Amino acid sequence: MKVALVKPPATYADWYKRPVFGICYISACLKLAGIDCRIFDAYYNSWSEKETIERVVEYSPDVIGLTAMTHKSIPASCIASQLKERLNIPIIVGGCHVTALPERTLKEFPVFDYAVYGEGEKTVIELMDFWRYSGVSELSHIAGLAWRDTEGNVRVNEPREPTTSVELDTLPYPDLKDYYNGRRALAGKNSSYPMLSSRGYPYHCAFCMQVMGRKVRRRSAENVIQEIEYAISNYGAHTFSFDDEIFLFNNRETRQLLQLMIDRSLPDRIRWSGLTRADLVTPELIELVKKAGCFRLEMGVELGDDEILKAISKGITVEQVRNAVKIIKDSGIILGIYFILGHPNETSATMKKTINLAAELNTDTIAVGLMVPYPGTKVYEMAHRGEGGYRLLTEDWLQYDKYGGRVLEVGNLTFQQLSYWQAWAMVHFYLRNFRFLDLARFFVQYRRGVFFLFEKSMARLRKRGESRVVEDGEGRESRTS
Repeated sequence: MKVALVKPPATYADWYKRPVFGICYISACLKLAGIDCRIFDAYYNSWSEKETIERVVEYSPDVIGLTAMTHKSIPASCIASQLKERLNIPIIVGGCHVTALPERTLKEFPVFDYAVYGEGEKTVIELMDFWRYSGVSELSHIAGLAWRDTEGNVRVNEPREPTTSVELDTLPYPDLKDYYNGRRALAGKNSSYPMLSSRGYPYHCAFCMQVMGRKVRRRSAENVIQEIEYAISNYGAHTFSFDDEIFLFNNRETRQLLQLMIDRSLPDRIRWSGLTRADLVTPELIELVKKAGCFRLEMGVELGDDEILKAISKGITVEQVRNAVKIIKDSGIILGIYFILGHPNETSATMKKTINLAAELNTDTIAVGLMVPYPGTKVYEMAHRGEGGYRLLTEDWLQYDKYGGRVLEVGNLTFQQLSYWQAWAMVHFYLRNFRFLDLARFFVQYRRGVFFLFEKSMARLRKRGESRVVEDGEGRESRTS
């Protein structure tokens, strides 16, 4: 049996490319089970839709699995339709969007035969065994699976229990061979090896989906170190990116891992980055982090208003943010922070607070996105009920992107005003701190993304202009009739 795992091409400009953990772990588990598998990541490789389809067809798989975030669910269905027409084989969809909406996804996109929601390693293997060993199980017994019965009705099986910490240690390392080929694959200065040391996110932020659940399950420190050594030996890795939803907790398990890095002299051979929270940062922890080889940390701040921070259950304060930023900057560790504009009951005044806070903190980098009501979040529910001042503009999944998507308005703020504040936040950050060269570098580095957003804005303006012409024409016609 041969399985093709596919990620659709970009629906927006290429901001940041990295392997997809979900399909990498599934590929590794399939290969361990004796199944031939190949990853076709069109986004990572900058393939067009046509090129992606041709590569998959040439591979001639028996099964296709697609992964799709919300804004890529429509492109994924388009690729699936063309592959179904040419190959006529079962197609599975997985990812965070289908995890939030398994039944609706199959009803909305009939081309998908099966949907794997939640953690997919065991579910996919059991589904393959159902096909490989006829009669060994029933579809209705496979947890974490949505499917269609013989009458075409969508059935959603019970959820699968989250993988335990012990089970995480037994999983094979993610299969990155279709991304990195050879011993020196990551020898380049800016190349990094992605890692997950845990699964789960224990906080209750209104805009987070928690695709891996709220309970944090951690791999053992020894198991993480073993994968680091494996990546060094097999790919020439020297820089690692811990992509846990929160990597740097201030707890015993984190300190144990950091100390083991130091004891094994890893800081002499590697450097690494990870995500933390403002309320977790202390001088003692950051001192240990620095010794363990950390060169960059990232932190979600979201906004600069304490009342809204409390309302969205972020669990931090602006003062904690200021304190954490100072500690990290004083350590010499590079710091990047994230903001979102368009929170519940957001106003121009609260957005100015956020923009001014970002400039005040003057971290190495920032990212400013617009709020998107992703399925499975509290904000999604609020937007559908019209709470928090929200006006939901569309359920066109293509628009569900923090950069360039037109989904929400809030209070007296139109989408055009939100977009203006988003652009101004980035420019103000650099100008207020006299970082003119950094601003120029930003535009050069992300020129494709900036050009994409400009083109998207111009297209909207043209569409509005055409609508006005039609309306004016209809008005003149009605007056003369």
